[in-house]
Amino acid sequence: MDRVDQYLKAAERKNTLLSYASAIRHFEEEWKGLLPASSDAIARYLADYASTLSGNTLRHRLAALSRWHIDQGFIDPTKSSTIRQLLKGIRTVHNVAENRARPLELDVLEQVDRWLANGIAKSKSDGDSAAVLRLTRDRSLILLGFWRGFRSDELVRLHVENVQIVPTEGMTCYLDRSKGDRQTLGKTYTCPSLSRLCPVTAFAQWVALAKLDRGPVYRGIDRWGHLSDEAMHPNSLIPLLRNMLSMAGVPEVNEYSSHSLRRGFAGWARASGWDIKELMEYVGWKDIKSAMRYLDTSHGDLQARFEKGLGEVRPVSPALNTVTTPKPNAGVEPSDTAAQSVVEPSLLRVTISLSRFSQGSQGLKRCHRLIEKTCLERYSMRRLDDMGQMYELRMDCPSREFLEDSIYALLDDMVQVAEANQCLLEVTVHEPATDSYWD
Repeated sequence: MDRVDQYLKAAERKNTLLSYASAIRHFEEEWKGLLPASSDAIARYLADYASTLSGNTLRHRLAALSRWHIDQGFIDPTKSSTIRQLLKGIRTVHNVAENRARPLELDVLEQVDRWLANGIAKSKSDGDSAAVLRLTRDRSLILLGFWRGFRSDELVRLHVENVQIVPTEGMTCYLDRSKGDRQTLGKTYTCPSLSRLCPVTAFAQWVALAKLDRGPVYRGIDRWGHLSDEAMHPNSLIPLLRNMLSMAGVPEVNEYSSHSLRRGFAGWARASGWDIKELMEYVGWKDIKSAMRYLDTSHGDLQARFEKGLGEVRPVSPALNTVTTPKPNAGVEPSDTAAQSVVEPSLLRVTISLSRFSQGSQGLKRCHRLIEKTCLERYSMRRLDDMGQMYELRMDCPSREFLEDSIYALLDDMVQVAEANQCLLEVTVHEPATDSYWD
């Protein structure tokens, strides 16, 4: 492998490549599809699995097929208007509630921590060094995962040399990449020391016991107490967490997953008075839509809010029980006096790359000009570079669904213009305010 291939491979996330390869195998081996595929074939594929696969899984399969065609130099058949309309119809017919992990609440965390602490003490008295090692690791993992709101892949990617502990203050953890770090810039996370359930103390105890000075923090341990040199696999955290919960006497453990730690912390933070901006900054969410998926309002809290409002209602005096018509402002019709909501347009950054479909293709400049004229100028287009590859658009955003539909319609229009002129188009739409991407 030369250096070019090495760097190109490094730019790809391993999990993404593996999941895309699995999706392509499903299309070819399970469904017996042929590649390259037409838009009609992909539409039939989606329709055949619409009732058995979730919407997220279908979109993932579509992304894998799109990537395969682009990598192999073919026109991307997944960008047709038929596919977009089909996905919308599937969402309409098979619209089901999203299955979310149960949040790990603070009292459950305390229950598990007590069981772990007692287990460590008993294992020490019994001379079971393997159990002490395993339980100490698990205690550090669950406390840091909760208080830092880490995903499972972020926990297992931690390296000892990238963690710094400041006594009585807390710790900093550097991750070279994460799911939200699209540019792979790396980020440093902080975690404070606490008076109880302290993740910093548990981390220090684990590292000291395991005698770790470099490499992965959380590693596999066999039944004889031998510590692996490799990091735990992210998928191993779900059965590990459920086993801890079960041993601690927590009911319905199958409702929990590794996301339970992140959701549990988010719920605790909101109940403790954190505003959404503070929470997003601490956890690392850039899109408020993603953050809101982790925040729930319990039935008890919802009932308390309603009852509080009911308690503040005062009986209306009969003398005041009359209807008055507000006097309209001069020169303004009465219907215009109501406050009108102002919809701020969404600021979008569009990056495009055009190339000829073949050496004999003509009209590259013409295609570029048509895309600007017929697709981009309707959204107050502003060029951001001299080459005509980066643009700024302003698109009305009365709702997220409206915005996404408008963006997908724009992408379809651009692809149709490119195909009509025998050109290949790569385009990405970025919303800086939420760090959301469409392509």
